[in-house]
Amino acid sequence: MASPIPSFVRFNSFAPALLTAIATILLSGCGNDIETVVTAPGIPQGTLATVDATASEVAIEINFDGVIEAVNQARVSSQTNGRVVSLPYDVGDYVRKGDVIAVMTDTEQQASLQAAKAQLSEAQAKLSEAKAQFVRITDVYAKGMVAEASYDQAKAAELSAQARAASAEAAVKDAEQRLAYTRVIAPYDGIVVKRLTEVGAAVAPGTPLMEGLSLEHLRVQVNIPQQYIGHLRQHKMARVILPSGESIAVDEMRMPPSADANTHSFTVLLQLPSIELSEPVFPGTLVKVAVVSGRETLTQIPDSAVAYRGEVAGVYVLSDNLDNADSADQRERVEFRYLRIGRATAEGQRQILSGVNVGERVALDPVLAASAYKQQFKIAN
Repeated sequence: MASPIPSFVRFNSFAPALLTAIATILLSGCGNDIETVVTAPGIPQGTLATVDATASEVAIEINFDGVIEAVNQARVSSQTNGRVVSLPYDVGDYVRKGDVIAVMTDTEQQASLQAAKAQLSEAQAKLSEAKAQFVRITDVYAKGMVAEASYDQAKAAELSAQARAASAEAAVKDAEQRLAYTRVIAPYDGIVVKRLTEVGAAVAPGTPLMEGLSLEHLRVQVNIPQQYIGHLRQHKMARVILPSGESIAVDEMRMPPSADANTHSFTVLLQLPSIELSEPVFPGTLVKVAVVSGRETLTQIPDSAVAYRGEVAGVYVLSDNLDNADSADQRERVEFRYLRIGRATAEGQRQILSGVNVGERVALDPVLAASAYKQQFKIAN
């Protein structure tokens, strides 16, 4: 749906009587003396929407090459001994956080767990016996029927049994964890990049199994030369220009305290916000990073008002024609101006480096203005 015309847009309306007057002049043989006419001919409903070129303070930017990388990128390794029996995912597969990405034999781990549980049961039985013995000694000791040494010995036996039971509980937890290590779990949502082992391979703690990355959190790594790092530290403003042409403003960045001794540049990390993009981007993609180095005032017009003729950009400007106007309705003409354009803004505006001055009126519809531009010369000649 077309955007509504803003309140500052003005319309030039022309009465049908004007067409009659122009036709009369042409028929009287004075057509060659008319150098310009109003924009009414060729305009549907006799209307041409215009807007004033405005001045806007914009940022001066310097572009650098950057590379997209994943914040979460890891190589998953085995944490126990065993043999790989299953690898459910392969390169390019999407993995959810918590999914099992590798399964290994667990015979040894199961046996260790059963042994730890048996030792725990034995330790708990001895602890119960030590507690009962200590209770009996305490009653007898209170009546003065046993020596204090016997009381101390029973108390120490209970404490020792408690320690052995706690140690057995820890051994069970350790065995359970080792058993859990035989099923490797994905640490986050991501995509498998490399599979570093195969089914049937023997693994040990530290053996690489799989490499993956997450596309949910991306950042751009860019090397900023030392002469420009001051601008970035001062303004803390940058934007990433994707291959699709989409621009993303970055407000979170990490700058190292020192430069690389060989390149004399600073490796800056720019965190990309979690927004929906028109086209997906992937780690390793080359992008442009525009760093703000200052501010300047430029002329600005709606981007939709710019007409493109191949590689040339222009705009239709409505200018005064007081010298050749026979009436108040004929005091304007359409001119085509070549432009040197800057970048487009997020608000739908286009920066103009030269070609249009602040306050000049430009046509919002280049197609409609082109029709009026051609028609005025037909009438003039």
